[in-house]
Amino acid sequence: ARRAASRTRQTRFARMSTTALARAASRIARAALETSASTPLTRSISSTAAASRAHGLDAFVDANRDEKTFVGREWLASDLRNKSYEDLHELWYVLLKERNMLLTERYLARTNREPMRAPQRMTKVRKSMARIKLVLTERAREEAGGDPQKLFEMMRLINAK
Repeated sequence: ARRAASRTRQTRFARMSTTALARAASRIARAALETSASTPLTRSISSTAAASRAHGLDAFVDANRDEKTFVGREWLASDLRNKSYEDLHELWYVLLKERNMLLTERYLARTNREPMRAPQRMTKVRKSMARIKLVLTERAREEAGGDPQKLFEMMRLINAK
């Protein structure tokens, strides 16, 4: 009788584990939001390792979650062509950080079965990142001239994962 009871508890736990995990994740995220509300969190271009360790997972959750979201336009290729390599590099990592934050926000919204705030932000970030790659590809073709080996090496760097 004890074995049968322990088996039913184990199967019940196995069935409930995914929903319990989802609830626990949303509780942890809410607690993180409540504790981070006292310390302002801004997304900056340059972040140090010490700052990222101090905030932990707060960088992956939008700090202004309760406020209305104002969404600007995505970066156009014509805007990006005027930027230096260093500016494009910094912008790439800002967009990468934003994309990770949006993916986390989308996961939390799905977990809580609520709509994601301003889902068009994800599309704009993705388009901007694709346009940075386009501009870098144009520059690589121009710099390589007719040398296929140099072009191959530059494209390998641009498309590295």
